[in-house]
Amino acid sequence: MVDSRSSGMESSTLSVVIPTHDTRELTLRCLASLRRGGVPSAEVVVVDDASSDGTADAVRARYPGITVVETEGNIGFSRAVNLGAARATGDLILALNSDTEVGDGALAALVAGFSEDRTLGVGGAELIDPDGTPQWRAGKWPTRSWLFAQASGLGSLLNRLPGRGKVVPGGAGEGGRVDWVTGAAMAIRREVWERCGPFDTDYRFYCQDLDLCFAARQAGWSVAVIPGFAVLHHRGATISVASGASGAFHPAHLWTDLVRFTGKREGARAAVRAAAALRGGARVRLAGRAIAGVFSPDRDAWERDSAGYREGLEALKDPIDGAA
Repeated sequence: MVDSRSSGMESSTLSVVIPTHDTRELTLRCLASLRRGGVPSAEVVVVDDASSDGTADAVRARYPGITVVETEGNIGFSRAVNLGAARATGDLILALNSDTEVGDGALAALVAGFSEDRTLGVGGAELIDPDGTPQWRAGKWPTRSWLFAQASGLGSLLNRLPGRGKVVPGGAGEGGRVDWVTGAAMAIRREVWERCGPFDTDYRFYCQDLDLCFAARQAGWSVAVIPGFAVLHHRGATISVASGASGAFHPAHLWTDLVRFTGKREGARAAVRAAAALRGGARVRLAGRAIAGVFSPDRDAWERDSAGYREGLEALKDPIDGAA
């Protein structure tokens, strides 16, 4: 359990770790937004994951006081965050996507949230779309019904209903308490990072955030969305251009990572059931797309997305390595 006597943060320091891969302009906008976050003393570590667009040089030229770490090859999101966190010195480590922009006073609200709640181990942001719409940010552990809804697309349809929130699956409990928060803007108390981290690099692209939150909760820490920690998220800047992507997400990576997470948390049988739920949902989605595609104004884009879903379904045919 958490020892509240040793986890206070009255004089906390903040380290912001920003992994980036070929998102130079978005990264520069993200860095510029930190100035209005309300914590001018925050340490910033940018991990340039083998970018080919001059990101590292641009950051050094515009922000000479920022630490820039360059990888020798494309190591992926989790390893990039782990590398940056190893260089960070703050009491709080904020893993922040390069396609985000923090709001006015957001970082100050983040630090205050951890200072006021000594049991808080992981804190997430109030993510919003560029148009101000609340974004998927946190929720309860995925259930089989939710997995089916995600793969089938029914979850997205429900989220478009008036008054429907973006805390999926489930909602926030008292004090913003949730089971997990998204890694797009995830703050981790150093004690939690050292005990429960780093990010598990076996995940292909997703679920390392759920995994760390699960470990933190198992160790007795709470997880919550922090009021006032507002972050604009452009979404999908890196993954949307990857082969097999469908819009702002990658079905094969997401679905197999969800199966891996389920297996790690609940065991092999649960992983098999999770894969079955995702396969069922994927088949429903593809059947619906086969009919609706006739009416699509952009058949090429529609077919590219459908190909991504087919690839995702194919990836679920065999047991996922490491899920059992």
